[in-house]
Amino acid sequence: MLKFICYGVFFSVVALLSGCGGEESEVAQNTQVVAKVNGEEVTIHQLNQLLSRVRMPEGEYSQADLEKQALDSLVEKTLVLQAAKGLKIDREPAVLSALEEAKNKVLIERYVQRTLESVAKPSTEQVQEFYDRFPELFAERKMYVFTKLAISADEAQVERLIEQVKQGLTIEQVVDLLKQQGIKYKRMSEAKVEGKIAGPVLQFLSALQAGDIGYLKMTDGLLVVELHRLLDQSVALDDAKGAIAGQLLLEARKKASKKLVDSLKEAAEVEYVGKFASSP
Repeated sequence: MLKFICYGVFFSVVALLSGCGGEESEVAQNTQVVAKVNGEEVTIHQLNQLLSRVRMPEGEYSQADLEKQALDSLVEKTLVLQAAKGLKIDREPAVLSALEEAKNKVLIERYVQRTLESVAKPSTEQVQEFYDRFPELFAERKMYVFTKLAISADEAQVERLIEQVKQGLTIEQVVDLLKQQGIKYKRMSEAKVEGKIAGPVLQFLSALQAGDIGYLKMTDGLLVVELHRLLDQSVALDDAKGAIAGQLLLEARKKASKKLVDSLKEAAEVEYVGKFASSP
């Protein structure tokens, strides 16, 4: 049977139960009816709305097949909603509260979205400046291939292990020592670019050469790392422009969103009561 699939998203009773918060919006008077479910109309307007939210791989199914499968999903949703209403679930306090919360969420998101539409896209100069300011993310980006041991040990054990690591042991020899001494550890092999590595660990790794082993004291033990390879993962400006522009636009919208909320606070009269009231 043909499945209405879009990048892992499929329309079924399960998806409809988890993804639909309420009835479709009221349909215009002259909207064409495409199905009736126990007398309740399903319209071409609803069908087009559903199809507009779905991206399908080109050439896999015909348009008629997609429309039929989408219509079937709307019929299924209508049946589930009718069953829920038959049990008066839509009148339960928890459901009414959830529906109100969902409505408010949509209104807030739309208001913020409309307000942020005026935020300008980053200029070519801003993109260039960001590219130059963070060479470790683009022009000089490297990938570190390493094995690390996260060791749980007390202070005395840590100091003893540090002395042993300083002797130039391999990661396998360190593992043997840990097993002999009954010390708990977790071994992980990773390959990460600079932008995906935590600051303290990156600073530590950048001081190593391929084949080196080093250590980093942790609050609850010791981190021992052997660097296997250091690979060039540089990205040219032309290839990075899209990602940089997207990041800069996201940051600008976050700032604009905070500014919007702050301005609403300043113009409003907010009073906390009860235990949240301000102290005299």
